[in-house]
Amino acid sequence: MPCSIRQVVPASWTRPTDTLLAKIYTGTDAAGFISAFGRRAYRRPLTAAEKTTYMNLFSSGSTLTGSRSAFAKGASLVIRAMLQSPYFLYRSELAAKGQPLSAYEVAAKLSLWLRGTTPNDALLDSAGGTGKLDTPDGAVAVAKTMLDEPTAGTVMRRFHGEFLHLDLFSTITKTGVSSFNAAIGPELTESSYMFFDKIFSKGLGVKDIFTSTSGFVGPKMAAIYGVTAPASGYAEQTFASNRVGYFTQLPFLMYWGKNGEPDSIHRGVRMNVDVMCATLGPPALAVPMLPQKVAGETNRQLVDTTTAGCGQACHNEMINPIGFAFEHYDGMGQYRDTEKDTAGNGGPLTIDSSGTYAFTDGTKKYSGAPELMQILANGQQSHMCYAKKLSAFALQRDVITSDMPLLTALASTSMSSSGSVKQIILDLVKQDSFRTRSGGAQ
Repeated sequence: MPCSIRQVVPASWTRPTDTLLAKIYTGTDAAGFISAFGRRAYRRPLTAAEKTTYMNLFSSGSTLTGSRSAFAKGASLVIRAMLQSPYFLYRSELAAKGQPLSAYEVAAKLSLWLRGTTPNDALLDSAGGTGKLDTPDGAVAVAKTMLDEPTAGTVMRRFHGEFLHLDLFSTITKTGVSSFNAAIGPELTESSYMFFDKIFSKGLGVKDIFTSTSGFVGPKMAAIYGVTAPASGYAEQTFASNRVGYFTQLPFLMYWGKNGEPDSIHRGVRMNVDVMCATLGPPALAVPMLPQKVAGETNRQLVDTTTAGCGQACHNEMINPIGFAFEHYDGMGQYRDTEKDTAGNGGPLTIDSSGTYAFTDGTKKYSGAPELMQILANGQQSHMCYAKKLSAFALQRDVITSDMPLLTALASTSMSSSGSVKQIILDLVKQDSFRTRSGGAQ
């Protein structure tokens, strides 16, 4: 099934002037205009039958009333018709199942992914009989050029935003936390985007998402981190040893915090689903609210007790163990050595952030978030998950069982010492899953 990719077209193109039309075709002959505009709109040359149909339409349009030239009036009708055609509105892959895509189909697939728009004339020229897009190496060479363009950074910013729900952070709210400033929300979102922008633009990889000891800080975030605020905008800061990887930074921890307390359940869910692509069981029909802690009870003990009947395997073996790794970070994302006894029964309580989890490559133990980040950086599961998310984004369809060899190959690239995100993209372009038609419903 083709993927809908409706393009955004300025309203001025439905009634263009001669000056505007000259931007895409400098001549004034109908046949030349139809061929030039049609190739850009359909992302391939028009067939002879299509040219005849649009020539007839152009002739009808040129006789319409109005002050514009006959050429502009005829072109207007052709443009309106082409912009309503399925060949414009959808990206089609017409090869038989398992057969290579045409050079024009590969050009469209690359451009719509890495440039976020239709192929330009230069790329279409490359697809037109030069052979540059007929081989894996040729397609990779074109993709490599695109990855150095600013548009690729914009596209990958959108990917990471969708992948990790970064826009949610700007809507953060908390109740009863005196140090919380609602205006911090946009900072949490933008600093997250800047972190992943750096991962992509500097040639870093998935490992660096989990092992980086620096991040971007805005003025309101600086006060919580306890670092010097930037004079304006954002500044990259090196953090203490208790903050390793993106998921120990404020955006993730603050948003997935319940007012001033850790939200261990949602932290665990998001890591399982978004970062490890783990399949969780259905939630309980009636999810109980966490009650108030009793004297001497830690947040971890409270969560364990409350969720004991919600699904033994789901909570006790998957959600809770991962969520508890972040127990040293309170609801504001601040690191703490001990936990307050909110019941007022004596001194501070000892925090336990250790856990055991059955990863796809074996059961492993960790003492807290920093050790968990190292496991994720060096283990197959997180790399396979990133490959799955990136492949679905690039292929514009769900990843299916037959794509497992693709994911395995990309995860291997990701785990290698040179496995940058850019290299994963290039390896994806080289794979048959990208360059051939899979066929059937996706």
